[in-house]
Amino acid sequence: MAEVISVLSRKGGVGKTVTALYTAALLKRQERDVAVLDKDPEGSAGAWARAAGDLPFPIYPDGKAAQAMKHDWVVVDTPPNDPRALGDAARIARRVIVVAKCNALEADRLIPTLDALAASGFSGPWGILLTQARGGLGREMQLALEEEELPVYGVIPHLVKYEQAFGTLPEDLSEYRVALAEVLR
Repeated sequence: MAEVISVLSRKGGVGKTVTALYTAALLKRQERDVAVLDKDPEGSAGAWARAAGDLPFPIYPDGKAAQAMKHDWVVVDTPPNDPRALGDAARIARRVIVVAKCNALEADRLIPTLDALAASGFSGPWGILLTQARGGLGREMQLALEEEELPVYGVIPHLVKYEQAFGTLPEDLSEYRVALAEVLR
Protein backbone atom coordinates (compact mmCIF):
# COMPACT_ATOMS: atom_id res chain seq x y z
CA MET A 1 0.00 0.00 0.00
CA ALA A 2 1.26 3.47 -0.91
CA GLU A 3 2.55 5.90 1.70
CA VAL A 4 0.37 8.95 0.94
CA ILE A 5 1.22 12.55 1.82
CA SER A 6 -1.64 14.96 1.12
CA VAL A 7 -0.97 18.67 0.66
CA LEU A 8 -3.99 20.66 1.83
CA SER A 9 -5.32 24.21 1.93
CA ARG A 10 -8.75 25.69 1.31
CA LYS A 11 -6.99 28.79 -0.05
CA GLY A 12 -5.57 29.07 -3.54
CA GLY A 13 -2.19 30.61 -4.28
CA VAL A 14 -0.53 29.47 -1.05
CA GLY A 15 1.96 27.09 -2.65
CA LYS A 16 0.23 23.70 -2.58
CA THR A 17 1.43 22.65 -6.02
CA VAL A 18 4.96 23.94 -5.41
CA THR A 19 4.99 22.04 -2.11
CA ALA A 20 3.64 18.86 -3.72
CA LEU A 21 6.26 18.93 -6.50
CA TYR A 22 9.12 19.79 -4.16
CA THR A 23 8.03 17.02 -1.77
CA ALA A 24 7.98 14.52 -4.63
CA ALA A 25 11.42 15.73 -5.78
CA LEU A 26 12.77 15.26 -2.25
CA LEU A 27 11.41 11.72 -2.12
CA LYS A 28 12.88 10.96 -5.56
CA ARG A 29 16.28 12.23 -4.37
CA GLN A 30 15.97 9.65 -1.58
CA GLU A 31 15.57 7.10 -4.38
CA ARG A 32 11.96 6.41 -3.50
CA ASP A 33 9.32 5.31 -6.00
CA VAL A 34 7.08 8.38 -5.97
CA ALA A 35 4.17 9.80 -7.96
CA VAL A 36 2.05 12.92 -7.69
CA LEU A 37 -1.75 12.64 -7.76
CA ASP A 38 -3.23 15.90 -9.09
CA LYS A 39 -6.72 16.15 -7.58
CA ASP A 40 -7.08 19.81 -8.61
CA PRO A 41 -9.56 20.12 -11.52
CA GLU A 42 -7.38 22.95 -12.86
CA GLY A 43 -4.57 20.38 -13.18
CA SER A 44 -1.75 22.61 -11.93
CA ALA A 45 0.65 19.74 -11.24
CA GLY A 46 -0.09 18.20 -14.64
CA ALA A 47 0.47 21.56 -16.34
CA TRP A 48 3.80 21.86 -14.49
CA ALA A 49 4.84 18.43 -15.79
CA ARG A 50 3.83 19.28 -19.37
CA ALA A 51 5.80 22.55 -19.20
CA ALA A 52 8.83 20.75 -17.74
CA GLY A 53 8.75 18.12 -20.44
CA ASP A 54 10.33 15.48 -18.25
CA LEU A 55 10.14 15.03 -14.49
CA PRO A 56 11.76 12.10 -12.67
CA PHE A 57 8.36 11.05 -11.29
CA PRO A 58 4.93 10.68 -12.90
CA ILE A 59 1.98 12.97 -12.30
CA TYR A 60 -1.47 11.41 -12.55
CA PRO A 61 -4.80 13.21 -12.92
CA ASP A 62 -7.48 12.38 -10.37
CA GLY A 63 -9.13 9.91 -12.76
CA LYS A 64 -6.00 7.74 -12.61
CA ALA A 65 -5.72 7.55 -8.81
CA ALA A 66 -5.57 3.74 -8.87
CA GLN A 67 -2.52 3.91 -11.12
CA ALA A 68 -0.84 6.46 -8.83
CA MET A 69 -1.46 4.25 -5.81
CA LYS A 70 0.71 1.51 -7.33
CA HIS A 71 3.78 3.59 -6.41
CA ASP A 72 5.42 3.29 -2.99
CA TRP A 73 4.86 7.00 -2.23
CA VAL A 74 2.13 9.32 -3.50
CA VAL A 75 2.00 13.07 -2.95
CA VAL A 76 -1.53 14.45 -3.40
CA ASP A 77 -2.02 18.01 -4.69
CA THR A 78 -5.50 19.25 -3.77
CA PRO A 79 -7.80 21.98 -5.10
CA PRO A 80 -8.68 25.14 -3.18
CA ASN A 81 -12.16 25.84 -1.80
CA ASP A 82 -13.32 22.24 -1.83
CA PRO A 83 -13.71 20.85 1.70
CA ARG A 84 -14.97 17.50 0.34
CA ALA A 85 -11.84 17.02 -1.81
CA LEU A 86 -9.65 18.01 1.16
CA GLY A 87 -11.46 15.51 3.35
CA ASP A 88 -11.09 12.77 0.74
CA ALA A 89 -7.36 13.53 0.38
CA ALA A 90 -6.89 13.48 4.15
CA ARG A 91 -8.69 10.14 4.49
CA ILE A 92 -6.33 8.39 2.06
CA ALA A 93 -3.22 9.99 3.62
CA ARG A 94 -0.83 8.70 6.23
CA ARG A 95 0.60 12.23 6.62
CA VAL A 96 -0.74 15.71 5.87
CA ILE A 97 0.97 18.98 5.06
CA VAL A 98 -1.29 22.00 5.59
CA VAL A 99 0.06 24.89 3.53
CA ALA A 100 -0.50 28.48 4.65
CA LYS A 101 0.84 31.63 3.07
CA CYS A 102 2.76 33.60 5.62
CA ASN A 103 0.93 36.85 6.32
CA ALA A 104 -1.61 38.08 8.86
CA LEU A 105 -4.59 37.85 6.50
CA GLU A 106 -3.82 34.28 5.49
CA ALA A 107 -3.49 33.16 9.12
CA ASP A 108 -7.25 33.61 9.54
CA ARG A 109 -7.87 31.61 6.39
CA LEU A 110 -6.05 28.65 7.91
CA ILE A 111 -9.04 27.89 10.15
CA PRO A 112 -11.34 26.49 7.39
CA THR A 113 -8.57 24.13 6.30
CA LEU A 114 -8.03 22.90 9.85
CA ASP A 115 -11.82 22.48 10.21
CA ALA A 116 -11.92 20.37 7.02
CA LEU A 117 -9.00 18.28 8.28
CA ALA A 118 -10.74 17.68 11.62
CA ALA A 119 -14.03 16.83 9.90
CA SER A 120 -12.26 14.24 7.72
CA GLY A 121 -11.47 12.10 10.75
CA PHE A 122 -7.75 12.14 9.89
CA SER A 123 -5.73 11.10 12.94
CA GLY A 124 -2.21 10.75 11.59
CA PRO A 125 0.72 13.13 11.78
CA TRP A 126 0.19 16.56 10.28
CA GLY A 127 1.69 20.00 10.44
CA ILE A 128 1.53 23.45 8.94
CA LEU A 129 4.05 24.60 6.36
CA LEU A 130 4.28 28.38 6.21
CA THR A 131 5.16 29.59 2.72
CA GLN A 132 6.16 32.82 1.02
CA ALA A 133 7.54 34.26 4.28
CA ARG A 134 9.07 37.72 4.16
CA GLY A 135 11.42 39.10 6.79
CA GLY A 136 10.82 37.89 10.32
CA LEU A 137 7.10 37.25 9.80
CA GLY A 138 7.64 33.53 9.22
CA ARG A 139 9.24 33.00 12.60
CA GLU A 140 6.61 35.20 14.30
CA MET A 141 3.75 33.20 12.74
CA GLN A 142 5.43 29.93 13.62
CA LEU A 143 5.73 30.97 17.27
CA ALA A 144 2.12 32.22 17.37
CA LEU A 145 0.81 28.95 15.91
CA GLU A 146 2.94 26.87 18.26
CA GLU A 147 1.60 28.91 21.21
CA GLU A 148 -1.84 27.72 20.10
CA GLU A 149 -0.42 24.17 20.16
CA LEU A 150 -0.63 23.81 16.39
CA PRO A 151 2.20 21.78 14.84
CA VAL A 152 4.40 23.70 12.39
CA TYR A 153 6.75 21.82 10.08
CA GLY A 154 8.66 24.90 9.05
CA VAL A 155 8.87 28.12 7.08
CA ILE A 156 9.63 28.52 3.38
CA PRO A 157 10.93 32.01 2.51
CA HIS A 158 9.50 34.12 -0.28
CA LEU A 159 12.10 33.66 -2.99
CA VAL A 160 12.03 34.41 -6.69
CA LYS A 161 13.18 30.84 -7.41
CA TYR A 162 9.82 29.51 -6.22
CA GLU A 163 7.91 32.03 -8.34
CA GLN A 164 9.95 30.93 -11.36
CA ALA A 165 9.91 27.20 -10.58
CA PHE A 166 6.77 26.36 -12.60
CA GLY A 167 7.62 24.05 -15.46
CA THR A 168 11.07 23.15 -14.17
CA LEU A 169 12.54 20.24 -12.28
CA PRO A 170 12.87 21.33 -8.64
CA GLU A 171 16.62 21.25 -8.00
CA ASP A 172 17.48 23.48 -5.03
CA LEU A 173 15.51 21.63 -2.38
CA SER A 174 17.35 23.01 0.65
CA GLU A 175 14.53 25.00 2.30
CA TYR A 176 11.99 22.25 1.70
CA ARG A 177 14.43 19.56 2.90
CA VAL A 178 14.83 21.36 6.23
CA ALA A 179 11.14 22.24 6.64
CA LEU A 180 9.84 18.78 5.73
CA ALA A 181 12.49 16.60 7.38
CA GLU A 182 9.95 15.31 9.91
CA VAL A 183 7.40 14.45 7.20
CA LEU A 184 9.82 12.50 5.05
CA ARG A 185 11.28 10.19 7.72
